[in-house]
Amino acid sequence: MIIGVDIDGTIKDTQRAAVEVHNRVLKRNVRVEDVKEFYLDKAYGLTPKEASKLWRKLEEEIYTLGLPLKNAAEVLNRLAQNGHTIYFITARPGMKNIRKVTEDWLKKHGFPFNGKNLIMGAQDKAKEAKKVQVDLFFEDAPNHLLNLVKNKIPTVIVDAVYNRDFPYSLPRITDWRQVYELVEKGV
Repeated sequence: MIIGVDIDGTIKDTQRAAVEVHNRVLKRNVRVEDVKEFYLDKAYGLTPKEASKLWRKLEEEIYTLGLPLKNAAEVLNRLAQNGHTIYFITARPGMKNIRKVTEDWLKKHGFPFNGKNLIMGAQDKAKEAKKVQVDLFFEDAPNHLLNLVKNKIPTVIVDAVYNRDFPYSLPRITDWRQVYELVEKGV
């Protein structure tokens, strides 16, 4: 299979890193469990424009920090060893510094990154998934989930508080070890 994998919120706990950095910069004490939406603007009382501007300023640090989701690297490595092709497909901007931070993070945490299987700046993940002929995509963000469904890309939701009311019935994982069964079934 060719497997497409988002990074933030899918294999990496980016929201925890983002909350920690925002708390430090804004001198706040927002708890990760209190953030119920994908974006942080409401949790910090910011307008979407203010939140976006602040994110751009902090994103390199946020992307550098943060830990992988439990079992994600192990499972993706085993899938790659078993002959599956893994593509990391992210909406992160493809700027040189952000690409380097992303590549370094994937290497540091032992993901099956080979220098050629990272697609950045993917605002339309379905389009990118079709280009590389993805058979199964793993995603957490509701807007990307909708686009993948609309474009008939077989997709698995990586569970998060902000995607639990997603309107389409898709397979959902809460632990990366659940992926083996899905791949075997050819979901």
